[in-house]
Amino acid sequence: MSQKQQYYLVVRGRQPGLYQQWQGADGAQAQVDGFPNALYKRFATLAAAREWVATLPPAERAQAQALLPAEAETPVSATDTPAGIVVMYTDGSAIGNPGPGGYGVVLRYNSHYKELSGGFRHTTNNRMELMACIAGLRALKRPMAVTIHSDSEYVVQAMQQGWARRWQANNWLRNKSEPVKNADLWAELLALCDRHQVTFVRVPGHSGVPDNERCHELALAAAQQPDLPPDEGFVAA
Repeated sequence: MSQKQQYYLVVRGRQPGLYQQWQGADGAQAQVDGFPNALYKRFATLAAAREWVATLPPAERAQAQALLPAEAETPVSATDTPAGIVVMYTDGSAIGNPGPGGYGVVLRYNSHYKELSGGFRHTTNNRMELMACIAGLRALKRPMAVTIHSDSEYVVQAMQQGWARRWQANNWLRNKSEPVKNADLWAELLALCDRHQVTFVRVPGHSGVPDNERCHELALAAAQQPDLPPDEGFVAA
């Protein structure tokens, strides 16, 4: 039997945000246990969370409202996926960072739905965020128009702002002497983007977007699998 959806809104804590699990390294409990004057609450629906936020003092209300998704936002779902465009959600996770890591991908194309996941023995969160995008694009058998939704500012900004292209043109240096981290994965991602027509969209993490939350579940489960292979690129670096 599947569990009912729960939301945990952490207004004051180590990492304020909207969480969909209580326990675990990425759960709400880790943000509030032992934190002085933590302010948080569990809700069955986002509507209930908004009602509670409306009762808070003005300063805390503004802070809490910023943690909730806008009411007008409608996540892409199976019923409104744009025809002819691959809609991809991705997420990466590393336990310990660095530590065991995993990635998760949800792919939608017209009426088709597919999930992908994988993990590595010792890696980082950023590498898994990149690997999720790579794995999703690798799965496409022909050039496609793709919209990638990621909660990784690291990935989305580098692609939207053209930083990754500039790093590549600069022989994978951020400046005259500082090497770019994860250059092996950036290079593969750029090559895949040359094959496909890719748009990157930033989606807030832990905000109740179903496909984003599913990717997080897949990534975390993959990171917890036994006998994971090594992340050769991370080991070499």
